[in-house]
Parts: sequence; structure tokens; C-alpha cells
Amino acid sequence: MAELRLTMTAEARKVLTDLLRLIAPAAARVSVNRAKIPDADPEVASFWTETLSAQAGEEARLLATAFASAKGDPAIIVLRNEAQSLAFLRALSAVRFALRDLVFADIPDSQLDGAEDLEDESLPSEKRHALACYSCFGLLQQSLIHQLDSEA
Repeated sequence: MAELRLTMTAEARKVLTDLLRLIAPAAARVSVNRAKIPDADPEVASFWTETLSAQAGEEARLLATAFASAKGDPAIIVLRNEAQSLAFLRALSAVRFALRDLVFADIPDSQLDGAEDLEDESLPSEKRHALACYSCFGLLQQSLIHQLDSEA
């Protein structure tokens, strides 16, 4: 069982939840696009695309629900088993990839990975919020990977 402690206000969790609900369809599309599904057999490609899109959409909803229902101070998200933890990890990755591809396409990976250098008032507020989410989800990924690795 993994636990993620969120040291953020209820308002910040609500903003994240709202963002997740908005970006879920885009995250599913980005997951499909990044999968590079072979198109030699259109029927198989269609099946893979539909399945991957549905899974990514469901995982993004899981992520939004987890943030919305986190309780306590600090709020804690409890992931009951490895399967749920891995789904949560995939959802975090899908959302980060969507933000990377759709919001930060003009920023090199090396600069985005050092996000603290990007946090400046010249960025539009939407991009600052997206950057905060990108960074926050990266930290959650690291925490979750560490917990899953120590359970192995």
C-alpha cells in the first residue's frame, strides 16, 4: 500500500482536480500519440488506440478523484495495492506528457526539468499554474516510485 502526502491547501487540491478533469481527454490523446501504435493492420491499430485511450482517460479520472477525496492535513492519498499505484503513476505520467507537449512545447526538456529556473512573473498565470502542476506531479511520481521500489 502506498501513501502520498499532499502538503497543499484544499484550494490548491481543487485547482489540481479541476485541471485534471480538463486535461484528461488531452492526456489520453497524448498517450495514444506517444505509443506509436503500428498501423499495418487498421483493425488492430484501432483496437489498441481505443483501448489505450479508454485506459488513459480512466486513469486520469482516478487521479482527479484521488485529489478531490484526499482528506487530512496534510491530505493523504492512499493507494490500496500495486495495480492502483501503477495506474496512478501512469496517470501522472500521461498528464505530465500532455502538459509537456501542449503547454511547454517551446521549452527544451533540460530547461523544463530545472523548472525552478522558469518560475518567473513574466510567464502568463496559466503557464505558471501548469508549471506548478508539472513540478508537483513530478515530485509525486518520485515519491510513488520510491515507495513501489522499496516494496519490491
